[in-house]
Formats: sequence, structure tokens, C-alpha cells
Amino acid sequence: MPSDTLAGAFDRALRVVESARGRGMRTLSGEPAARHLERLRADLVAQRDVALARGRVDAEWARGVIRWVADWAPETDVTLLGALGALVRRRPDEPPA
Repeated sequence: MPSDTLAGAFDRALRVVESARGRGMRTLSGEPAARHLERLRADLVAQRDVALARGRVDAEWARGVIRWVADWAPETDVTLLGALGALVRRRPDEPPA
């Protein structure tokens, strides 16, 4: 799936979560981020089909999950936030502008 579609953006976000888990990412406070990453992965999986059927990501869900991740993700690693931001900008078959 091309990463410049909505489905591809979800796939990329899921890969970023898995990469963070594999690296043993820690939270902003220094605790292991594993439980946060598991929840984020579950949220992404649940929202993927909904967003694809709708043709866009639910803005309220996106705002909430981005704020939540910003609260615990380390400031030195913005890959999670970047991957989530990409979800908001994509349409099912629309390449980036």
C-alpha cells in the first residue's frame, strides 16, 4: 500500500509504533512506553477501518490522540506525532500536495 494514501499513512503509523516498541522507547518522564504504545497501536487499528470507510480520519479522535501522545512521548522523538499528523492530511487515494 503506498504511504501517500490514507491506508498507507495508517500502515506507516503502525510501523512507527512497532519501531518505537522495538527500540524500548521511554516516556517523557523516563518510564517504559510499552503500555502507551500498545494502546496507541490498538487505537490505530480500531480507527483504520472507520477512517477508510469514512474517507478521512475523525478530527476529534485525531486531536485527542495527538494531545495524548504529546503528553507522554519524549520531546527528542517526534516520529510518532509526525506519523499521526500524516493521517489527518491524507484522503483514501489522494497523494500529498
